[in-house]
Amino acid sequence: MGFWSKIKKIAKKVWRAVKATVRVIVRVVIAIVVRIINLVLVWLPIQKKMRIQVFILRNEAGDSLLNDAVSLQKLQDAVDFAIKTFKDKMDIKVISYGKPVIQTLPKPAPSAALDVKCDSGAASNEWGEAGEYFANNLAGWNLIPIHLGFPITAFVVRHIDGKIGCSMGLLTDYVTLSIPGAASTTTLAHEMGHCCSLLHRDDVKNLMFTNDGRGNNVTGWQKFVVRNSRH
Repeated sequence: MGFWSKIKKIAKKVWRAVKATVRVIVRVVIAIVVRIINLVLVWLPIQKKMRIQVFILRNEAGDSLLNDAVSLQKLQDAVDFAIKTFKDKMDIKVISYGKPVIQTLPKPAPSAALDVKCDSGAASNEWGEAGEYFANNLAGWNLIPIHLGFPITAFVVRHIDGKIGCSMGLLTDYVTLSIPGAASTTTLAHEMGHCCSLLHRDDVKNLMFTNDGRGNNVTGWQKFVVRNSRH
């Protein structure tokens, strides 16, 4: 690799990191402002709305990660479970940002976005090629927010290191589901809860229980937190 090629590569990484940092700062500031406003509105007995969009990635060869009827139906079941849970437990109407709610992105995804990390490694995703890819395909974003409802985008990826679902909480407006995660009935709703700032709970019947096989119960505090989020 020549000198100028190295310089361009470094500059691209720096610019990518700058954009990721700006995205995070914007989301955090907006989250704080929305929470302040919602401190009044959250107590009103009105049904709120939350918009979601599910995007299935294509691998390097251009093949959809989910292309059989059984897998697609399981993913639809997960969407239906999320819709019912947020309506019944939190009085939130979950609606599709785009039509249909489940779509396959048209172009192959980079390997960095297909195989991602979670927990402490999630930051490397957001500040790298994967984060840039997700940001460019977010529902409701185009460099800046174009929809003040701040939809939650769920990306179905090929593999998540050590997990079947992942979210960076209020720092991003997207969650990732591995192929097994897309087949899990409760994981999408669980990660949406993380996206709205919910933390894990020890109660197996609670939506935020760590492992799959969880229920869909929520506490009054969890309901308050979700209804007070920017989503």
